[in-house]
Amino acid sequence: MKIGGHKLKLKGNSALAIAAGCAVAFMFIATIISVALYRQRMHEAAELLQEAKYRQYDSYVVMISSDDQADFWQEVYRSAQAYGKEHGIYVDLLSDNVDVTYSKNELFEMAIDSGCDAILLEGDDSKETADLLDKARKAQIPVITMQSDVNADSRISFVGVNNYSISNLYAASLAEVEDRKKDVMVVSSSANTLNATMIANNIQEKLTEQNIPGGPVNFDVRLIENKDAFATEEYIQNLFKENDLAPIVICLDEESTADFYQATIDYNKVGQINIYGNYQSQTILTGIKQGVIKSTVTMDASSIGKAAAQAFAEYKDSGYVSDYINVDAFNIDKSNVEEFLQEVSDEKN
Repeated sequence: MKIGGHKLKLKGNSALAIAAGCAVAFMFIATIISVALYRQRMHEAAELLQEAKYRQYDSYVVMISSDDQADFWQEVYRSAQAYGKEHGIYVDLLSDNVDVTYSKNELFEMAIDSGCDAILLEGDDSKETADLLDKARKAQIPVITMQSDVNADSRISFVGVNNYSISNLYAASLAEVEDRKKDVMVVSSSANTLNATMIANNIQEKLTEQNIPGGPVNFDVRLIENKDAFATEEYIQNLFKENDLAPIVICLDEESTADFYQATIDYNKVGQINIYGNYQSQTILTGIKQGVIKSTVTMDASSIGKAAAQAFAEYKDSGYVSDYINVDAFNIDKSNVEEFLQEVSDEKN
């Protein structure tokens, strides 16, 4: 090699180092180009997907809950999706389209940023959710809450069962307990503190009206911070390990009901705790048949999904929708559990 008219002889190691450096630089540049092309293709694919959706549907609606994989929310989604398909509305369960597990509010923010036409949301009373509801309002994205409500000014409609009806069903079950227990633990893996407290207060009021013998009942409301997939299970297991329990436990959602049922068996507490659950998964129905769960307050999840999608369709067409859409709730206990188990069996077959 000549530099400035002089010959320069490179040693073998120096030549190898330069060659290696060139190779690394080439790989680095190639990686940057590949990432850029990948992102461009992903962006183009997303645009094509959106175009494909809008060729078939008039509207794009996102559904978000605290646990999209729970039986209850899966049924809500299926019914909302089925109604939407018949009426030109594409209902999307956003968590199904991402490989990473995101929190409910992270999905909520993604939905807002996507510019969707509406959001079907399980409500809660957290400040973060309130801020995102405000963001959705500013983006002119209507929000319909399901099962748990938010401030009425933050959404266009609520679909679910009012707390008073749910409280009456639990109170009716507690009134039938022959061995009067004064301590009741109310457990919820939802983020809605107000919801759980109101239900406990309403049950207390109803029992007082009925003049149940044995004096007033003491309610201990436990709200589980659902930070990860196993938060509820771990919290309930710790209650059993520390013997921090009450003779009567009311679970306000599917997850805490199923986890309390399993823990009662695992820690040999069957017969020592009266569990009153929520919803009607096969696990919960089996628990009722076995006598581990006394009863469960449930509602027709498919009615909630259909009503929520219908509420958006009405709002889209007229600009108006009912502020509150009621869904009936009812009790399942040993007297009628067999017919619900049969329904589950028929669906599988």
